[in-house]
Amino acid sequence: MPAWSRPKPIRLDQDTWVVIRNDPEVPKAVLERRRDGRGEDVFFVTRWALVPSDRVLMGTTPTLERADMMVRWDLPTKRDGRDGPPNGIDGDGIQRRR
Repeated sequence: MPAWSRPKPIRLDQDTWVVIRNDPEVPKAVLERRRDGRGEDVFFVTRWALVPSDRVLMGTTPTLERADMMVRWDLPTKRDGRDGPPNGIDGDGIQRRR
């Protein structure tokens, strides 16, 4: 586990949580607990979108903790529009200013 801690999912009701990442006001994902045919918990991880038809199922997992870990942080974007590593060092080992 890293030295920093991720924010905990925010519980909306008995079976629904929202996950916040980079933007403190807009959810990154919705976690929904459902039961499978054997009666065991399954957590559905859905990418959040304001328009419900734009929401996309990202995956399923058996625990809330693993569902939370499936939701990634947004990486910084470089000046040329490509995603880049958080430390600014490209694969060639050269650090570039942003």
